[in-house]
Amino acid sequence: MNKFILTPLAIALSLTLSACGGSSSEGNSVSSSNGGNTAQLQTISLQTLTRQCGTDSAYQTDVVFHNDDGDAIGSVKTDAQGSFSGELPSGTKHVSVLGDVVDEADGTYRHIFTELDIENRTNLGKYHFNKFSESCGCRAVSIDTSELNTIPNDYRVYQYEGSEISDSVFICPTTENLYLTAKSYFSNDAKVAVIEVPQNASVIKITDTDFSHDGVEVANQGSFNATSVSTRGYIEDINSYEFVQFTYINSPEPLFVFPTVTEHNFYVQTDSSVEPTTVDGARIDMHSYARSSVDSDGSYELTELPTITEDLGFSLLQFTESNDSSFDFSNVDSRFARAVWDYSFLVDDEAESRFDWTIRGGISGQIPDLSFGTVFPEPTDEVILEELTLFLFGYAGNATDANSYAKLLDTITEGGHLTKPEFSNYVYVFLNAELD
Repeated sequence: MNKFILTPLAIALSLTLSACGGSSSEGNSVSSSNGGNTAQLQTISLQTLTRQCGTDSAYQTDVVFHNDDGDAIGSVKTDAQGSFSGELPSGTKHVSVLGDVVDEADGTYRHIFTELDIENRTNLGKYHFNKFSESCGCRAVSIDTSELNTIPNDYRVYQYEGSEISDSVFICPTTENLYLTAKSYFSNDAKVAVIEVPQNASVIKITDTDFSHDGVEVANQGSFNATSVSTRGYIEDINSYEFVQFTYINSPEPLFVFPTVTEHNFYVQTDSSVEPTTVDGARIDMHSYARSSVDSDGSYELTELPTITEDLGFSLLQFTESNDSSFDFSNVDSRFARAVWDYSFLVDDEAESRFDWTIRGGISGQIPDLSFGTVFPEPTDEVILEELTLFLFGYAGNATDANSYAKLLDTITEGGHLTKPEFSNYVYVFLNAELD
């Protein structure tokens, strides 16, 4: 079994987690001066939350400020509401947020989020630290179909694509509505139902009249490299896609949207046709994605799907084995503007402790030698990179320069960005490398 070993973290990222004691800010702002004149300091805001059983709660944790070289030049804790809003130490170029997550398999460990090159940003948004719970109060609720007549005979009914409804459904405390899709066996026809879930209900009755929203058919077409397509509707109040339908490209299986329920609807293409690549024992999986906004009449302007090749996987492996932490993916797709790196590290001590690291930045640049002061001291044992993912994305039709994307990213932090046209044509490539 091959392992990519970092000692300590120097190979894959050229990152040394030096335990240098950066200055610590006591409040939510830091000031600096230059020759007696107070410099204009950048201000940002962010929020840290725990997410458990689908519910967010305020989480007080650490924020570290880095200079251009990655050195820790200050730190602060978010407040009781999980918020930080204020001035940054003079010279801040990057920001990291560190907190604990609880995983079903791996228990409690540290997760680091690092935002590179934040000089154009004002709001870094929300950082979620997931807390696994054995039981979230979810339960099976019986479905009463005794008053269904036409629907069960003529339609396939499901809550989620590929899972036809049975005599019960799983309901959680946060579930307010049951979203059901009925697709005809015999014609290009589909209907959906939105059924309110009574509090503490033990039985949910479904009738034919619940399926009161008719589908609008969406043409099945795609880019030359598309392998599957889907439609989905976005419900802003619950920040969720519903009525998701999948089929293969050029399949006779019809797809629908339901404009009387979901105002914002999308057509999605994916390409998973590139076979997993194995290099030096590392398995690399890749797929791409393109989203188009669908009008109420079912029409849309196709967003072309990004092209992926095996060369991209080799480039990712070369990066992990290089001492040079520079990267440039601008030639992969001209619409891409951002890169997100996700690392999963095992610290090879007796306890087999671990930490995860998410690094977000532009489509090209360099990951500096980031340090965290006493907030996260350097591990003293061998550190092994077990898994790495790379996510390249953009929104077609928007400028890709850093300042333009800073404005888009700040808009995303405000919420509801899927309702805005500049975010309709979303494209990405995703690569996952399992290294052990």
